[in-house]
Amino acid sequence: MDWPAYYDAQAGRSARSVLVEALRRRGDTPAGAAIDLGCGEGTETRHLLRAGWRVLAFDADPGAKDLVQRGLHPAELGRLAFGQARFEDLPELPPADLVYAGFALPFCDPAAFPGLWADIRAALKPGAWFAGELFGPHDDWAGRAEMNFHDRAEVESLLAGLEIHSLVEDDRPGQSAMGPRHWHVFHIIARNPS
Repeated sequence: MDWPAYYDAQAGRSARSVLVEALRRRGDTPAGAAIDLGCGEGTETRHLLRAGWRVLAFDADPGAKDLVQRGLHPAELGRLAFGQARFEDLPELPPADLVYAGFALPFCDPAAFPGLWADIRAALKPGAWFAGELFGPHDDWAGRAEMNFHDRAEVESLLAGLEIHSLVEDDRPGQSAMGPRHWHVFHIIARNPS
């Protein structure tokens, strides 16, 4: 994947709806600590910072840190921590009120995914939220050895014990920032019980 070209194509877009909806479902709960996994060019990280969150953002791309910081005010920069790491090499995640992973988790090596998912679950404080996507077996990229894919039963198993607020399966032809493709995506909003 040509990540710099993808980031250029993503520039200027709005925050993804799964994150916006998760924040709406939190209601009046004050902003807290968030983790953005695979933050890319930083649209969602900046959205969270502008809403008053403290954000720990991770991405493997060495250019992502500069992209994430672009346009932030000093107070927002003061609430941002950035870590350059592949999913397979992430440090232990700290406790968080929100973990967001938009279209990112499928890029974790399948052998490392169970450990990553366990770390995400362990990072969710009581009452904390998870929002993000997983890819299904009908996706155009299914079969790539370096990526992970899950059918609906597997997704539901991964979410066992969480309160599922939204689980939308999207299995259709469509567009991506890089052109036409067939999407098979599970859009997830879930909450760790209090």
